[in-house]
This record gives sequence, structure tokens and C-alpha cells, in this order.
Amino acid sequence: MFGTDVTDDGKYLLLYIDESCDPVNKVYYCDMSAFSDGLEGFKGGNSLLPFIKLIDNFDAKYQVIANDGTLFTFLTNKDAPKYKIVRGDLKEPSGWIDVVLESEKDVLESAHAAHGDKMIVSYLSDVKHVLQVRDLKTGSLLHRLPIDIGSVTGISARRDDSTVFFEFTSFLTPSIIYKCNLDTEVLDVKIFREISVPGFNRTEFQVNQVKVTSKDGTKIPMFIVAKKNIELDGSHPCLLYGYGGFNISITPSFSVSRMVLPRHLGTVFCVANIRGGGEYGEEWHKAGSLARKQNCFDDFIAASEYLVSTGYTQPKKLCIEGGSNGGLLVGACINQRPDLFGCALAHVGVMDMLRFHKFTIGHAWTSDYGCSDKKEEFDWLIKYSPLHNVRRPWEQHP
Repeated sequence: MFGTDVTDDGKYLLLYIDESCDPVNKVYYCDMSAFSDGLEGFKGGNSLLPFIKLIDNFDAKYQVIANDGTLFTFLTNKDAPKYKIVRGDLKEPSGWIDVVLESEKDVLESAHAAHGDKMIVSYLSDVKHVLQVRDLKTGSLLHRLPIDIGSVTGISARRDDSTVFFEFTSFLTPSIIYKCNLDTEVLDVKIFREISVPGFNRTEFQVNQVKVTSKDGTKIPMFIVAKKNIELDGSHPCLLYGYGGFNISITPSFSVSRMVLPRHLGTVFCVANIRGGGEYGEEWHKAGSLARKQNCFDDFIAASEYLVSTGYTQPKKLCIEGGSNGGLLVGACINQRPDLFGCALAHVGVMDMLRFHKFTIGHAWTSDYGCSDKKEEFDWLIKYSPLHNVRRPWEQHP
């Protein structure tokens, strides 16, 4: 799979190459000054663009942040499961240096160059985003941007502009676009655009983040959204959502359809940030993939048991939901613990773990699941494949 980009100075064409869903890629570049009159000077035909192979193996992920001539700044997870920022010269690929070191706890999700030699850096800290302004060349921290508890869903910045924009949302906050001027000693952050939902009053609701203990003792974060001051008497309907795969983080976001549930139906809405996702970096992802995929189901079951034991709901009123890899999650959990759920919504789930790789883009998913063509991996998959573990009603469940 291929993706291209052009550096802000227009000098380099970048080619990113992926072969699976793992966070690893190759990076090639093409010096467009090779074309005397720009791309119009390239004759085309059957000739190939003169790409130079900068990164030619799938050992880590690399994303260009900015460049000054041949001096490039990259976001990478090379020897850094929670990511770091490095700089190197295209002419000396072996001489790269660390600019922003990997954090012990937080995941460095993105970085955008802005206002000359500054960059907006986004961290994911306990499934909540943190924004910083850092020096592009030294990595030193310049400012922390004041944002609420929630998710930064987009950042727009240019090196030749002091103004940056970022979009924010949370379970109780519809989308807000903030405008920030970096050319001041005290950062000026103002609302640029804001979505208003008529009739919605966020003060009527509460959001709690709890840590539940999974089967192997791992602490799993979960958000619980409900009306304020609800009684924990087991009487409430509950919708629990999960995904847990492919290094994808499920962060707080606003949904009108979701908020209808607690507002009008007394429902408790929850999101469990189970292993397999990217909430705590590549180690968290790998802990819920391949031979360790059962951890995802154990985590989700533990979250469900917590909601019952603490009095938020009861099994007959607990609905679980997920799509795609999350559909697999739901399918496996209702097979393993049918006594724990009253309803299950499994959207476009990967239900046949022995044959998924034979259709459409399924072959790319083997990086997370493994492949039944290999004996060892077949043995993992057959144990939880939803299609192959449906029991008759009278058969004993664990």
C-alpha cells in the first residue's frame, strides 16, 4: 500500500510504503529539483521517478514532520514503543539524533511544524489528549496549551504562519475548533467555531474514568457516561463499547445518538479501552494481538463484570457493541460468557478467523491476528474464532 506527500518547501516527493496494518513503513524520497522545469519537465512515458530509498525495511514507523533542505525531522517508533521525534540528514542516514525522547507513560501521537521553528505536539495520556508547543530543533518544551479533558481530533498548522487551529471534542463537548496565535509570550487560545446541540445541557451528566482489573491483573481504563447522581442499584440499561485492535485508540468523542440514551432512556454508556489498541503505545497493542488476542476478550469481560458488581447494571440489561475487529470482540465474548450479556451488537465482525485472510483486504489483518495457514497460528485462532465456538444451548459454558 502506497501513500505520497510533498514537503512544505516543494522540493521533495515522499513515498510511504506499508504492507500490513502494523505501524511500520518504508520511506523513499524523490528530489524534484531533478526536473528542470518542475514536474512539467519530466517526460514521463515508461520512465520511473528517481526515488532514493531512505528507509527500506519494515522495522518501524516513520512520518515526516518538517525539513530544512536535506535535514529532516521524523516522528517514529524506532526503539520507542510510545514514539519519539528524531532528526537526520538525508545525506547521512546513520547519523540521526533524538530531538524529543520517548515518554515513560504517554504516547506521542503527532507533531506539526508551525511558526518557523516551533511544533505542536500531541500526547495521549491515560486516553486523554495533551497539547504542547516545543522547539522544532531542540525539542525543548515552550508552552502547554490549555485544553479540557477529551480528544484533539485535528491540528492544522503551517511553518510560515503563526496561527494554528485544533479541533477538540469529548463525551460532553460537541466539536470545538480553537484558534491559537503562537507569536505571543502568553498563548492566546480562542474559540474559532463551535457546534451547539439545541437542548443539550452538559451539566446534567457525569463522566468517570475507572480502572478495572483484568484476568491477569492488568488495569484496564474505562469511561462511564451517565446522568448525574444515578443510584447504583443495578436497575440501569447499559451499553458497553469496545474495539481493541490494530493500534487504534478509542478516545472520548461526542455523539448525539449516544447522548440520547442517558438523557431519555436512563442508560449508562461506557467505553472500555482494552488491550490491542494504541492507548498506551505499541506494547499495549501487542499485548492484545496474535497469540495474546484472548487478553482483549478477558479485558472486555472484566469491564462488564465491573459494571454489574458495582451496581451500574445487571446482565440482562447489559448490551455490548463493537464493529469490525470490535465485532469479533463481541462475537467471542458472547460465546465465552453468554450469561453476562442481555444483548449484543456485532457490526461487520470478523467472525471466521480461519478464512478471513482469503477475502478483500483481509490479508493485511494477519499482522494483528495471525494466519490459519500456519499450524501454530491456527491453534491460536481456533480457540476463539466466533464461528467455530458457537455452542448448542444445552452445552456447558465455562
